[in-house]
Amino acid sequence: MTPATPVPAEWPARFGDELYRFALSRVSDSEVAEELVQETFLSALASLVTFRADASERTWLFVILRRKIIDHYRRQARAPHVGLDALHDGGATEADYFNPANGHWTGPQAPASWLRADAALEQQELHEILRLCQERLPPQQGAVFAMRFVEELSAEEICQELGLTASNYWVIVHRAKLQLRRCLEKHGMGKN
Repeated sequence: MTPATPVPAEWPARFGDELYRFALSRVSDSEVAEELVQETFLSALASLVTFRADASERTWLFVILRRKIIDHYRRQARAPHVGLDALHDGGATEADYFNPANGHWTGPQAPASWLRADAALEQQELHEILRLCQERLPPQQGAVFAMRFVEELSAEEICQELGLTASNYWVIVHRAKLQLRRCLEKHGMGKN
Protein backbone atom coordinates (compact mmCIF):
# COMPACT_ATOMS: atom_id res chain seq x y z
CA MET A 1 0.00 0.00 0.00
CA THR A 2 1.48 3.34 -1.06
CA PRO A 3 1.32 6.17 1.48
CA ALA A 4 -0.92 9.09 0.61
CA THR A 5 0.77 12.00 -1.11
CA PRO A 6 0.83 15.13 1.07
CA VAL A 7 -1.56 17.88 0.02
CA PRO A 8 -0.07 21.20 1.16
CA ALA A 9 -3.29 23.11 0.47
CA GLU A 10 -4.95 21.05 3.25
CA TRP A 11 -2.22 21.62 5.88
CA PRO A 12 -3.70 24.81 7.39
CA ALA A 13 -7.12 23.22 7.84
CA ARG A 14 -5.83 19.84 9.02
CA PHE A 15 -2.87 20.85 11.18
CA GLY A 16 -2.87 24.64 11.54
CA ASP A 17 -4.71 24.94 14.87
CA GLU A 18 -2.72 22.17 16.52
CA LEU A 19 0.61 23.55 15.29
CA TYR A 20 -0.39 27.04 16.42
CA ARG A 21 -1.33 25.86 19.94
CA PHE A 22 1.98 24.00 20.21
CA ALA A 23 3.96 27.04 19.07
CA LEU A 24 2.00 29.40 21.33
CA SER A 25 2.66 27.19 24.34
CA ARG A 26 6.38 27.50 23.60
CA VAL A 27 6.76 31.19 22.72
CA SER A 28 3.78 32.83 24.51
CA ASP A 29 3.31 35.40 21.75
CA SER A 30 0.45 34.90 19.30
CA GLU A 31 2.10 36.81 16.43
CA VAL A 32 5.37 34.89 16.80
CA ALA A 33 3.43 31.60 17.02
CA GLU A 34 1.55 32.43 13.81
CA GLU A 35 4.80 33.35 12.08
CA LEU A 36 6.44 30.09 13.18
CA VAL A 37 3.53 28.04 11.82
CA GLN A 38 3.70 29.92 8.51
CA GLU A 39 7.46 29.33 8.36
CA THR A 40 6.80 25.65 9.07
CA PHE A 41 4.37 25.36 6.16
CA LEU A 42 6.76 27.20 3.82
CA SER A 43 9.70 25.05 4.88
CA ALA A 44 7.65 21.87 4.47
CA LEU A 45 6.49 23.00 1.05
CA ALA A 46 10.07 23.73 0.00
CA SER A 47 11.24 20.30 1.16
CA LEU A 48 8.17 18.36 0.02
CA VAL A 49 10.25 16.41 -2.51
CA THR A 50 12.31 14.97 0.38
CA PHE A 51 9.25 13.76 2.33
CA ARG A 52 9.60 9.99 2.46
CA ALA A 53 6.50 9.15 4.52
CA ASP A 54 8.63 7.40 7.18
CA ALA A 55 6.46 9.37 9.60
CA SER A 56 3.03 10.89 9.22
CA GLU A 57 2.57 14.32 7.69
CA ARG A 58 1.55 15.60 11.11
CA THR A 59 4.72 14.28 12.77
CA TRP A 60 6.86 15.68 9.97
CA LEU A 61 5.28 19.13 10.34
CA PHE A 62 5.78 19.07 14.12
CA VAL A 63 9.46 18.18 13.69
CA ILE A 64 9.85 21.16 11.35
CA LEU A 65 7.96 23.44 13.78
CA ARG A 66 10.09 22.33 16.72
CA ARG A 67 13.20 23.21 14.68
CA LYS A 68 11.69 26.62 13.83
CA ILE A 69 11.05 27.24 17.55
CA ILE A 70 14.67 26.40 18.38
CA ASP A 71 15.79 28.74 15.58
CA HIS A 72 13.56 31.44 17.12
CA TYR A 73 15.24 30.94 20.52
CA ARG A 74 18.64 31.05 18.86
CA ARG A 75 17.83 34.39 17.18
CA GLN A 76 16.51 35.72 20.48
CA ALA A 77 19.63 34.66 22.33
CA ARG A 78 21.83 36.45 19.83
CA ALA A 79 19.79 39.65 19.90
CA PRO A 80 21.75 42.52 21.40
CA HIS A 81 20.76 43.41 24.93
CA VAL A 82 21.38 46.87 26.24
CA GLY A 83 20.91 47.64 29.92
CA LEU A 84 22.31 47.11 33.34
CA ASP A 85 22.50 43.68 34.84
CA ALA A 86 19.73 43.58 37.43
CA LEU A 87 21.84 41.32 39.64
CA HIS A 88 24.28 44.03 40.50
CA ASP A 89 21.88 46.87 41.22
CA GLY A 90 21.94 46.04 44.92
CA GLY A 91 25.36 44.44 45.06
CA ALA A 92 24.04 40.85 45.03
CA THR A 93 25.79 38.20 42.97
CA GLU A 94 24.86 34.68 41.92
CA ALA A 95 26.89 33.31 44.84
CA ASP A 96 24.51 35.10 47.24
CA TYR A 97 21.63 33.00 45.91
CA PHE A 98 23.07 29.82 44.38
CA ASN A 99 25.50 27.14 45.52
CA PRO A 100 28.33 27.27 42.93
CA ALA A 101 28.96 23.53 43.32
CA ASN A 102 25.51 22.33 42.29
CA GLY A 103 23.59 25.38 41.07
CA HIS A 104 20.80 25.01 43.66
CA TRP A 105 19.40 27.84 45.77
CA THR A 106 21.22 28.46 49.05
CA GLY A 107 19.30 27.77 52.30
CA PRO A 108 17.95 31.18 53.37
CA GLN A 109 17.56 32.30 49.75
CA ALA A 110 15.53 29.30 48.63
CA PRO A 111 12.11 30.32 47.32
CA ALA A 112 9.13 29.69 49.54
CA SER A 113 6.44 27.37 48.26
CA TRP A 114 4.34 29.26 45.74
CA LEU A 115 1.45 26.84 45.45
CA ARG A 116 -0.46 26.96 48.70
CA ALA A 117 -3.77 25.73 47.33
CA ASP A 118 -4.89 23.28 44.73
CA ALA A 119 -7.36 25.65 43.08
CA ALA A 120 -7.11 25.72 39.30
CA LEU A 121 -7.59 29.48 39.32
CA GLU A 122 -4.48 30.01 41.44
CA GLN A 123 -2.47 27.76 39.15
CA GLN A 124 -3.74 29.66 36.12
CA GLU A 125 -2.73 32.95 37.77
CA LEU A 126 0.73 31.54 38.53
CA HIS A 127 1.20 30.44 34.92
CA GLU A 128 0.14 33.87 33.64
CA ILE A 129 2.51 35.69 36.00
CA LEU A 130 5.32 33.27 35.12
CA ARG A 131 4.72 33.89 31.41
CA LEU A 132 4.83 37.67 31.95
CA CYS A 133 7.99 37.37 34.03
CA GLN A 134 9.58 35.15 31.39
CA GLU A 135 8.84 37.76 28.73
CA ARG A 136 10.77 40.33 30.78
CA LEU A 137 13.97 38.31 30.73
CA PRO A 138 16.71 39.62 28.44
CA PRO A 139 16.58 37.81 25.07
CA GLN A 140 19.47 35.44 25.68
CA GLN A 141 18.28 34.49 29.17
CA GLY A 142 14.74 34.01 27.90
CA ALA A 143 15.92 31.80 25.07
CA VAL A 144 18.13 29.65 27.30
CA PHE A 145 15.41 29.36 29.95
CA ALA A 146 12.78 28.35 27.39
CA MET A 147 15.05 25.85 25.67
CA ARG A 148 15.98 24.25 29.00
CA PHE A 149 12.71 24.30 30.93
CA VAL A 150 10.05 24.44 28.19
CA GLU A 151 11.66 22.50 25.36
CA GLU A 152 13.59 20.36 27.88
CA LEU A 153 16.79 20.36 25.85
CA SER A 154 19.97 19.30 27.62
CA ALA A 155 22.64 21.81 28.61
CA GLU A 156 24.92 20.34 25.97
CA GLU A 157 22.31 20.75 23.23
CA ILE A 158 21.65 24.35 24.23
CA CYS A 159 25.35 25.19 24.32
CA GLN A 160 25.76 23.68 20.87
CA GLU A 161 22.69 25.44 19.44
CA LEU A 162 23.60 28.86 20.85
CA GLY A 163 27.39 28.62 20.73
CA LEU A 164 27.78 28.96 24.51
CA THR A 165 30.41 27.58 26.83
CA ALA A 166 29.17 25.41 29.69
CA SER A 167 30.13 28.00 32.29
CA ASN A 168 28.40 30.78 30.34
CA TYR A 169 25.29 28.59 30.06
CA TRP A 170 25.15 28.06 33.83
CA VAL A 171 25.63 31.77 34.55
CA ILE A 172 22.76 32.57 32.18
CA VAL A 173 20.51 29.96 33.82
CA HIS A 174 21.33 31.28 37.30
CA ARG A 175 20.63 34.86 36.28
CA ALA A 176 17.35 33.87 34.64
CA LYS A 177 16.27 31.98 37.78
CA LEU A 178 17.17 34.94 39.96
CA GLN A 179 15.30 37.43 37.80
CA LEU A 180 12.26 35.14 37.55
CA ARG A 181 12.26 34.72 41.31
CA ARG A 182 12.37 38.48 41.86
CA CYS A 183 9.61 39.06 39.34
CA LEU A 184 7.38 36.34 40.80
CA GLU A 185 7.88 37.63 44.33
CA LYS A 186 7.17 41.19 43.14
CA HIS A 187 3.84 39.96 41.78
CA GLY A 188 2.76 38.32 45.02
CA MET A 189 4.17 34.85 44.58
CA GLY A 190 6.62 33.54 47.13
CA LYS A 191 7.29 34.58 50.68
CA ASN A 192 4.21 35.23 52.78
